[in-house]
Order: sequence, then C-alpha cells, then structure tokens
Amino acid sequence: MSKNEANEKCTLIDCMMIAMFSAKEYPRLLKLSKRRIVWFVIVVALLLSVVQYAIPVVGSIAGLGGVEGIFTHEVPQFSLKDGELYVDERIENKDEVSGVYLLIDTTVDSFTKQDVPANISQAVLISKSNILAYNSVYGMGAMVEQEKFENLKGVVFSNQTVIDYSAAIYMSLLFAFVGIWIAVALEYLLTALFYAGFMYLLLKSLMPDTTFATIYKVFLFAQTIGAIAVAISYCLGNSTLFMAAGFFRVIVTLALSNKVLLGMMKNQL
Repeated sequence: MSKNEANEKCTLIDCMMIAMFSAKEYPRLLKLSKRRIVWFVIVVALLLSVVQYAIPVVGSIAGLGGVEGIFTHEVPQFSLKDGELYVDERIENKDEVSGVYLLIDTTVDSFTKQDVPANISQAVLISKSNILAYNSVYGMGAMVEQEKFENLKGVVFSNQTVIDYSAAIYMSLLFAFVGIWIAVALEYLLTALFYAGFMYLLLKSLMPDTTFATIYKVFLFAQTIGAIAVAISYCLGNSTLFMAAGFFRVIVTLALSNKVLLGMMKNQL
C-alpha cells in the first residue's frame, strides 16, 4: 500500500481505533503523512481537553445557573465602594491541601499581624479596609504584606459588576480553554518524546534500521487510549481512579508499543 493509499483509506476515526486497539495495523499509521499525524495529535488533544477540563467546568457553571446564577445565589453579596469592602457574611476556611487560612470579615475595620491565629503559617485576612497576607517561613520569620482599599477609592465593584461582564468572562474561559488545548498537545508530544528517547536507546543495537522518528510516531499513537483513560478519570473527580488511570496509561502505552516494535523487529530479521 502506498503512502497516498494509506492516507485515503485511514480516516481519523479509523486511525484512533487502530491506535487504541490494533497493534498489528500500526504500519498503516506509520505510513501517514506528517500533516495527517499533526491533525491526529490536534484532535486527540482537543478530545482530552474537552473531557478533562471543559466538561467539568461547563457542567459546574451550567449547573449553578451560569455566571449570573453563581454571583446571585452562590457567592455572598459583596461590594467595594469609596475604599471600603462589604461582604454580607463572614467566611472562614483553611485549605487542607495548601494549608492557607482564609478569613473574610468586613465587620472588622482593619486586620493586623496580631489577628493571625496561632499555629498558622500562611493566611489571608480581609477586613472592611484592608487585605493582609501573612507567610511564616522557617528560618526567615514572618512576612506580612498589606493592601488598603483606600487606594481603590475610584473603583466600584460588586456582584452585579461581575454579572454585567459575564460575556467577557465566558470569552476569557474560551481563551483559557484554547491555552489548555495547546498545553495538552505539548504535554502529549513531550510524553511521546520521553518514551521514544528511552526506547530508542534500548533498541538501537537490536533495530539499527529503525529511525528515532519511527519510534516517536509509534508512541504518538500508542499513548492514545491511556491518555483518554486519564482524562475520563480526572473528569469523574476520583483521586484513586485518577492514580489507577495514570498507571494504566504507562502500562498500556508500553504494551502496545512493544507489540508494534517486536513485529517490526521480526520483519528486520
């Protein structure tokens, strides 16, 4: 089969099915033109970005009634005017992952370092008139930064302000998604590069006629099913499932690629 025939007979869906489930048909994928391979990576990266990031974000926003619903019913009513902040409820929380303590209480005129609770190494305190950021670094002591709202006297900001700019927020989310799409594509390419570099060094003496570019293309296709599994597990939000999917990605990528490369090695003998 010529390269042109391979390109014509292997649709994008066909290519994805072969990449995930049919190691014996990988020669068809390896004959694809550079343009077709680039489009394959672009589409796979788009699929991963949609499953891993777009679906959870869009689902959460839509489920809460969009930006308007979130800032009307979910986010406490707040306003910044004449250099003073008002929030209609007290918010106190300590993030278990980062360890950052957050306190928002606009009934307090101003927070100082002395208001940081004991045994807290990182804190953000927000009062009616200031924001206090506290960070205690071992061996360096405590560092405190403060921003006063009186420096923002000309600024008027509230829940309604955010709602009025909801179209801009949706647009920024779209731009953020494009950035994520590009980042996912780069991560996909670099992961294949890592696998290919390692495998090329192992097989250099056993498969002298096989180029690095060929091995790289094998891994571009072989990691497809594992990458999709990781994206789905991330979307489901289960940390155990996510770790298992990461392990599955490594195993299935190596298994598929080894099967393909062993077949190529037999043909060279």
